[in-house]
This record gives sequence, structure tokens and C-alpha cells, in this order.
Amino acid sequence: MRLSFLAVLLLSSSIAVNAVTDDVRHFPDELCLATCVGTGSAEVCTFTFTLNQGASEFGYYAVTGCKGVMPVLGMKKDVQYRFVQADLSNYYHPLGFAYYADGAHDDVDELEPGIDPTAATLCAGTNTCPAPMYLRSGDYLGTYSNIAEITPMVGDEDFGLDFYEPDFFANPVDWSGAGQYEVALKFDHTYENDIFYFCHIHKYMTGRIKFVDAAGLAITTANKPDIPYEYQQPTAYDESCGTYGVSGFQLPNPQCPSKFVCDAPASVAEFAGCIESMNCAMTAGMTTGASSGNAMALFVHQMIPHHQNAVNMAKALLADGILDSCTDIEEETPACALKVLSMEIITQQNHQIQVMYDAVGELEYNTTDDCEVEVSKTSTTGTTSNQMGVNGVRCWYAGLLFYAILWLM
Repeated sequence: MRLSFLAVLLLSSSIAVNAVTDDVRHFPDELCLATCVGTGSAEVCTFTFTLNQGASEFGYYAVTGCKGVMPVLGMKKDVQYRFVQADLSNYYHPLGFAYYADGAHDDVDELEPGIDPTAATLCAGTNTCPAPMYLRSGDYLGTYSNIAEITPMVGDEDFGLDFYEPDFFANPVDWSGAGQYEVALKFDHTYENDIFYFCHIHKYMTGRIKFVDAAGLAITTANKPDIPYEYQQPTAYDESCGTYGVSGFQLPNPQCPSKFVCDAPASVAEFAGCIESMNCAMTAGMTTGASSGNAMALFVHQMIPHHQNAVNMAKALLADGILDSCTDIEEETPACALKVLSMEIITQQNHQIQVMYDAVGELEYNTTDDCEVEVSKTSTTGTTSNQMGVNGVRCWYAGLLFYAILWLM
């Protein structure tokens, strides 16, 4: 079993419906082909990647010209493909390629010079098996090559990943200033099944690649191997906020105060409503039991909803559009500072969330230990009881909570 029960439960139980646009949907029956130029050995086909952070809890890849997210890509054998990651949205999401879903995250075979997916061992013994070649601003970062147009063909273990991936952990300003990131791949091997693209830092972001003939038709129609989890899909409400997983916590909610944001003017009313839903989700999520009797498990059960709230707040701010005035993140403006900060919060804390899920899984505890605590209840007259005091106290509490979140991040 290549995916833990915890991961399957986490992903399969969180699928939502009713998205209002195709931008956040996955279309499993649509095969997307690359843009190709040249012929014969000079042919080069290109897929240009971006990232849609609102399409799932951890975000999903999108590809220019392909419908939806995590598209099924068509790839011809013995042809050079380029997977371009120049767009800023790719920050913290270096591409990897594997013979099974999630690659190294699930300890399965990736495309590497020394890994032969078939029974033969010739290419493995010479480190000449199909593998990606990682480039920065046109400069190849490795030694191995099966694409003579990039560098003379040679067998070697180094295909550039050890230099490519660490760059993606830099801050967004340094990452974007380092150059254009892209991956070259030519699959020149006899192999019947599909291969996969995935994110080397975040799990559950696997997309399928099917081999196609010269006419662009899939050589093998069966989807093998499988991807052992379903893709998430936000609700219409989450999509309107740019968030994930908060639509069930719109106020009023018995587990939350009646308000988190007081007297929001019309200019921020919609954004404030999203913030209230996020804060309610965190408040409800952080009312947990301690049935495991394990301090590590209790820490995780408290910290995951805390991190999820920070991620959703950052996603919502980016989706609001107010930061669009920042067209160059190197500029020293409030909008650019908050844009960079939001990107760091989303990518880094999502990575930390996955680490915490893994820790709970290894402890063999449930992902949550929820206990419902009723905070407010609306009476038939519209008044409320046990609402944490008067409006001033509620607003003070909301403000304190907001600044505590920023301090902890």
C-alpha cells in the first residue's frame, strides 16, 4: 500500500462540490497536449506550469492551455519536453517525475538515471535510464544527459535536482530573481504504463502523464498505475473567498462567537465575512480532546487548525485583489511586503501541516480529536446567550486572537 490510511482518509473525506468555475476542477478524461516546435531530433514541446492555491487545501498545478487543474498531459516518446516553472506562483513547488504517485513522498520509484522500471537492468547499470534534466536560466544543473541538444549524452547519477530543489526553499524575492526554472525530459525507454508529475515539497499533488503517438492519441488508455486519492474541490463559497474548508463555518455557528469582525464597512464586508468563517473554523478546530494522552498528538491537533487558518487568511488576501498593485515583489511597498509574506505563509505552513499529519499518522492516532464546545446559541427572539460578553469584549477578543496568530506565525 503506497499511501497511508491516514492520507487516504484525509483526502477522500474532504472532497467538496459545487465549485462555480472550471478553474478549480480536475478533468480526468481530457488529455492535454504540449505546444511543439521543430521536427525530428530538433522537436521541442513545452508545458508551462502555474499554481492555483485555491483549488485545494495545498494548491494544485495548472498548465497553460489545459483545462482545470492537475491536467492529464500527453507526451510523445523520444521527444524533448520542457516543463517551465517561470511563473512566480511556482515558488516552493519544484516539479518531480515518478513511476508512481507522489514519488519520494511515498518512497516509490522516481525517474532517475539509475532506476529502470522494467525487468531489464542495462540502463540502470550505466545510469542512463530516463530522467528529468533540471535547468536554471538555460543552464543545465547536472551531468547526466539523454538530450544531446542540451549537453553531450552521458551516464551519471547527477541530473541537477540537488541544485534545483533547494532554490525553491529560498524566499520569493530571491527565488524569482535567480532566473527561469524549467525541467527537460525525454522518455527514451520501453515502458507501457503512465508516468507522473508531482511536487517535490508538497504531497498529494500528483498529475498523470500518458504516452501518445504522433497524432496525439493515448497509446494506452488504461490509467495505470493509479493515483490512490481523489482530488479535492472547493465549494462555491470557498472559491469566492479563495480559501479551502471554511464554508461549513459561516456565522452564525454554535461553536463560535456571534462576531469576529466588528462594524466592517462595505469596502471590506465580503472579505470580513470570509475572515469570520476562517476564524470560526479555527476556533472549532482547536476545541479538541486529549484522549490519546500524548502531548505530541495534542500539539498537532491544536496546531493544524491554527496553521490552516493562517494559510486561508493569506490565500484570501491574495484572492481579494488588493495586493495586485504589487507588480514587482522586489519593490519596498506595503502591498509587496504583504504579497511576499502571504506566499511564504501559504507554502511553508502547508508544508508544516503535512509534516504534522505524518507525525500523527506514525503515532497511529486519528487526524483530529474533536470535541464540540457550544459558545453561542441564538434564541427565538434573536438575542444570544453565553456569547463571551458584550460587543466590546467580543471585538477585543477577536483583535487579540488576530495579533496572537500573527505573532505565532
